[in-house]
Amino acid sequence: MTTMTEHPAPRTPPRRRRRTRRLVITLLVVIGLLVAADFGAAAVFEYQVSKRAREQFHLTDDPSVKVQGFSFLVQAISGEYGHVSIDAKGVPVQDTLRDLEVHVDLMGVQAPLGDLLSGSLKQVAVDQVEGQVRVRSSDVARAVQRNENPLISSISNLTIDPISESEALSDPDDRTDEEQAAAERADELEDDDDTKAGAKICATGDIGGEETDFCANGLIELVENAKAKFTPSRLEVNNSVLGSGELPEQFEAGILQMLTVTLDPGELPFTVTPTAVNVEPGVLSVEGKAFDVVLGGSGG
Repeated sequence: MTTMTEHPAPRTPPRRRRRTRRLVITLLVVIGLLVAADFGAAAVFEYQVSKRAREQFHLTDDPSVKVQGFSFLVQAISGEYGHVSIDAKGVPVQDTLRDLEVHVDLMGVQAPLGDLLSGSLKQVAVDQVEGQVRVRSSDVARAVQRNENPLISSISNLTIDPISESEALSDPDDRTDEEQAAAERADELEDDDDTKAGAKICATGDIGGEETDFCANGLIELVENAKAKFTPSRLEVNNSVLGSGELPEQFEAGILQMLTVTLDPGELPFTVTPTAVNVEPGVLSVEGKAFDVVLGGSGG
């Protein structure tokens, strides 16, 4: 019988293993340094933009700035950045609007790397700016309460929700088949006009000593000087006395008048021209665009 002898597998020479280990460690160190440099350079750029945005927004604190996209250094070497976003929260405007949110997208930002590293960056040129000012339900509630009505002693739990424009104008349950078909056709065309949108504002109010839940359906429209006006057209009410019924005419007219509010969020940042209004759960917003903008153009 032939006996087979097992030979041990060839072993990697210790010197080669050490070289491989050193190469891996070196690569990891280089990658770590590149990542750290990328984050560090991005932080410098974001600080420079934030400082100028603070001046232009007239804020007390620096807004949040984020460079979008992979690898800041690759963008920095070219001196062009595809997308930079700026966010500021809790921005006060006058006495009523105290908690605005400002969101800005900068597209095609030019900032030379040399000026950035030397700290001599004075101006940041931007191809396109998309700006948005968001008004939260808490600010809308303050605006409503300024429309004092002797029939309504308090307003609480105000909410905002988007609805279709046809629903804002008429109750779907009350439509004939022809009216429903017309409403559906109108809803399909809503996207053609961004200057108005359907909104449903609900709240609880003390009406004639009775706690009443009500919802006003209407349109929020863009009006002059970047203002947004909500005009309710129909009302839904519910309380322990009426159930889901109708209020006396004077009470209903008073609520609709109280909920007719014009919100003035101030000028949009970077001379953005307002072109649209939008409704999201809990938020009304004014939006717009501008082109060929210089951030820090005054030399600040």
